[in-house]
Amino acid sequence: MRGYSSEDFMKVRDFLVDTYATFQRPYNWTIERWNFSISMARIMNGVSLEAYESQIAVWERDEEIVAVVTAEGENDGEAFFLVENEQIPDDILQEMFAFCETHLGKEKDGKRIIYLRIPLENTRAEELALNLNYAKQSWIESVSELSLDQELPVELAEGFSFKRGDQVTHVEKGEAHARAFGYYDETLYRERSPKGYQAISETPDYRPDLDLYAVSPDGDIAAFTTMWYDQRNRIGMLEPVGTIPQYRKLGLARACIMQLVNQVNQEGGSKVYVGSGDDFYQRIGFHARELYGVWVKEVAV
Repeated sequence: MRGYSSEDFMKVRDFLVDTYATFQRPYNWTIERWNFSISMARIMNGVSLEAYESQIAVWERDEEIVAVVTAEGENDGEAFFLVENEQIPDDILQEMFAFCETHLGKEKDGKRIIYLRIPLENTRAEELALNLNYAKQSWIESVSELSLDQELPVELAEGFSFKRGDQVTHVEKGEAHARAFGYYDETLYRERSPKGYQAISETPDYRPDLDLYAVSPDGDIAAFTTMWYDQRNRIGMLEPVGTIPQYRKLGLARACIMQLVNQVNQEGGSKVYVGSGDDFYQRIGFHARELYGVWVKEVAV
């Protein structure tokens, strides 16, 4: 095991691309979550880059990554196991649990609470979690999938238009995000949001042509979504997706998604994912699947 440094960003990113190719489905993170966690998630939650990097550990064999433990930049006790396959040796798994218990978790009432996500198919890690007194929760994380086999209709409400990411300022994006997710009246978070969008724009996988905004006849951002594209695996991932409350029920988020799905399809994409099992995505053609079980443990500070 070794600590993570900023020079490892692309190495971990490529590890995630490689492991999707191995599993042929979401098992570890896909690249949007890795890009988003260091940028928007970290900044919105006031986590310094130093603190963020201290919560990541890397295991290697012959200078190739075999496993990673990471938080998500949310400072909420979250922890994730990312592995090259389901046959990770027990000694590495034990070290991964130990890292969680010494470096991760949310402090509360003199204890740290760890919310560890383990892929549902990783039965060995689940067995070890039980032996180490982790408690499996009733809730899970899901992902939704859309197979790309035809052009999809894009129905944008009359008078509305699209703008690309390089046609919208970080401040405009931040304000739209704040309105869509209900924190516009919280000054601290509203001020962080444009900085988060600037950081997103500086990540290696961000593409302004896959960052789309539906604009009202008055010029207001009404809905938005960003697509991330893993060219090797021919998969797209949506993060974030939002609609300002006054513009909901007009099909604007759906139009943004369909526009970007068609673009990814034209580039040879085969599937699009979104890290949610929300009914909205099922209504527009996605299919949900369970991804991570959540395991909780309290440890002394």
